[in-house]
Amino acid sequence: MTRNPATAPGVLVRRATLVASTAVVVLAVVAVSLVGFGGRSSAVTTGGTGDDPGGAGSDGVAQARIVGGERTSTADEPWVVYLTDASGFQFCGGTLVAPTKVVTAAHCTASAPDRKIFAVVGRDDKSSKAGRSVAVTKTWVSPSFTAVGSGLDVSVLTLGESVPNATLPLATASDTALYGPGTAARIYGWGATSENGTASRYLLGATVPIREDSYCKSSASSFDPTLLTCAGFDTGGVDTCQGDSGGPLVAGGKLIGITSFGDGCARAGKPGYYTRVGANSALIEKQIAS
Repeated sequence: MTRNPATAPGVLVRRATLVASTAVVVLAVVAVSLVGFGGRSSAVTTGGTGDDPGGAGSDGVAQARIVGGERTSTADEPWVVYLTDASGFQFCGGTLVAPTKVVTAAHCTASAPDRKIFAVVGRDDKSSKAGRSVAVTKTWVSPSFTAVGSGLDVSVLTLGESVPNATLPLATASDTALYGPGTAARIYGWGATSENGTASRYLLGATVPIREDSYCKSSASSFDPTLLTCAGFDTGGVDTCQGDSGGPLVAGGKLIGITSFGDGCARAGKPGYYTRVGANSALIEKQIAS
């Protein structure tokens, strides 16, 4: 998840090591010079430590951890991708939504839309040569995005070649039930496995409950339900984190959210925030079709 330190005082950006004033973590882990905005770009979701899958939380959703969480595979989720710079450094996640299109967070690309980016498809282990790395040839950034937590945090990338992996459909404006409180949603990433911790070598996944808008608002006064949704347990322990920015929030077999920002990682009473795809699907679909 991510927040722009310029607009959120005291924010702990979920990027590499950028710390501002309130402990909001940016999930994009690219160096500040590359990303320019705070976010959950190169971090994993946070939770417990070790491989304990956890039990059932007070929210009624089984607590499979990302930070401290369970490994999953692109064989099962072939649409989960990660983004690298020209040196191979992983800084954000993304979702393959068409053979040549990847959806990610605007804060992952907005500061340098023309820099060389690659989408890595079909690779669970970042140290392996599995899958393929495909160059991005075009970057679209939501025109309303000005900072993390301000404007629509979404970017659509066009790949230089078509990939055969299965794609994930977007939630649409009619999929309001997928945003209902208590809906079990899945999060994925290669980001940090604890707040300010090291990034994961492997793809991790976890389950978190969607929360009601009032709960989201209580931890982020600027929360706009037309742009964002949030998810997490009252007790914390499961979340996205630095390096996970741009990655998918999935429910009902659809992309319902894009990892954006959070107040730290997996803190009690502090949910993760995700770009709300359903309410903005028409805009995103227009770019996917272009």
